[in-house]
Amino acid sequence: GINAEYMGLLIMTFWIYAVLFIRMLFVGSMQAEIKLLPYPKEIHYGDGITEVFVCDIDFKFTEQASEEVKDLIGAHFQTITGQPTSCFTERETTSSFPIEVIQLPRAQGVDSKCLNEEYELEVSEFGVKMSAECPVGFVRAISTIWQLRQIKKDSDSSDAGKAKLIFEHLPIHIKDSPRFEYRGIMIDTARHYLQLSTIKRIINAMMYSKMNAMHWHMVDDDSFPMQSKNIPGLAENASFSPSEIYTVEQIKEIVEYAKVRGVRVIPEIDCPGHSRALGQYKPFYDMVTCFDSVWPYTLKDVYRIHGGPPTSALDPTMDITYEYAEKILKDLLEYFNDDLIHLGGDEVMYSCWKARKSIEEFMKKNNIPDYEHLMIYFLNKMRAVLERLSSTKKVVYWSNAATFKIKYKESDVLQYWGDSKEIPKLATIYPNNKYILSPNDLVYLDCGLGNKYGGKMWCGDYKTWLRMYLFEPTNYQLNEKNILGGEACAWSEIMTDHNYELRLWPRVAAMAETLWMPKRVGEFNLTSLVIRLTEFSHKLTEEGIPSNPVASQYCQIHANECFQKWPKTQSTDQLYYKHICLLYTSPSPRD
Repeated sequence: GINAEYMGLLIMTFWIYAVLFIRMLFVGSMQAEIKLLPYPKEIHYGDGITEVFVCDIDFKFTEQASEEVKDLIGAHFQTITGQPTSCFTERETTSSFPIEVIQLPRAQGVDSKCLNEEYELEVSEFGVKMSAECPVGFVRAISTIWQLRQIKKDSDSSDAGKAKLIFEHLPIHIKDSPRFEYRGIMIDTARHYLQLSTIKRIINAMMYSKMNAMHWHMVDDDSFPMQSKNIPGLAENASFSPSEIYTVEQIKEIVEYAKVRGVRVIPEIDCPGHSRALGQYKPFYDMVTCFDSVWPYTLKDVYRIHGGPPTSALDPTMDITYEYAEKILKDLLEYFNDDLIHLGGDEVMYSCWKARKSIEEFMKKNNIPDYEHLMIYFLNKMRAVLERLSSTKKVVYWSNAATFKIKYKESDVLQYWGDSKEIPKLATIYPNNKYILSPNDLVYLDCGLGNKYGGKMWCGDYKTWLRMYLFEPTNYQLNEKNILGGEACAWSEIMTDHNYELRLWPRVAAMAETLWMPKRVGEFNLTSLVIRLTEFSHKLTEEGIPSNPVASQYCQIHANECFQKWPKTQSTDQLYYKHICLLYTSPSPRD
């Protein structure tokens, strides 16, 4: 028979689960949480609901609304409604659902490019009001409406005249603005070429998640796919193939596409390292050191392989290096309009410089004592070229422990990509610079997938959505005024059009919330995050944007059960584990 202790444990366990079940019922009976991500800075909402015919939507603009804002709203009709811009069915109705667009007066002399992302949004059964100072503020309001509206399933989605939208939690009042001005994703089109359609979907998802900076790592050792107006034939010779080039028109198309969606595009031309592809263009062959070097790699339990492509470094002593720099910078200034230009500066193989006798002689002649100082010489020459061409651009450089000896101008922005434990050193070494934080152990999206040879990845395990959510840029003893924000990096050695977006979403959306919202204090509601992140992931897939699940399907459906906080006390935990042990060790009652 069952002994008394075992029976007592079973009865006690029954009551514990009964209490948890009642708690779940109570939570479920409370007002349902609104599923927004990032969660707004300030929000109030009710429990009302309304249905709206798409063709009843009527946009109304105040007199102050600029033509740019009017065009912007028109471009986002489908984002707001889920329907094309025209109604195919005439409906006899006098009803109207106004969306009032209120452009606020701009503050004078502060924000010349109007980058203020703050917005206010009101949604009720009587219509919508959205107000902002700048066009990008309206984009943020539109992305919130995109999350709020649902397309009624039984309506004819092919006919805007019959299609209906559902708005819940009415009335809704939101005042919102971001905590960090820079919330970025780095895409890499040098290791694998990405189609324009992939890049555009990434930009769309960035808009939906309120990420605002796409750092475009365009070129590297592997390929140089950016067409140059000032160096004809460069991309045609240095890309993977003539069909895998971003033409001038395509680049400008991406920049404009991103602008309409509130996303900055920051180009990167890495130098002097990561530049081997330039040597495929014959006039630049001599400029590239280590072009013909071997870059072997040992695969554990197999053998040492040839590897490739080898890395390289531009020769900083040759005039042609800076002639190339001037021409390519002229291209960047024409193609891109952001204030930032990324010039790389990481992983420079000093051994490539050491192997070239002419560089050694140049260093002796010019009293350059070591390769760190030669690197500084190169950076200063490059900066002088840029300053001749533009007085407004700021340079971004990669930064980690290996570059801590390099001296930068205080106006330079440092993108830190080393281990997170080294971040506090930035405050000591570069106290006056601005920082973009991309620690590889927290926000590198290719980690955990293995390397390009089938070996072990250098940056450790897979960075989960929860790890990225918990990355808090202000936790590293930096002056918070110096932190521009954070950036998730998606290197593409083993990522293509077929799997690239699955590496981004929904992990980047979790990071987006941390960078947007006020800093978390104390515990956060994990169940709420899972529910909202799951809903966001579902909405991405409905838009044709690949996104991974947040959890198992059971736990996505029953997040209140799987992710609710366990009522941790010593007695209940001891009882739980003792009960489990008895279940696996006690004889069957049938024995």
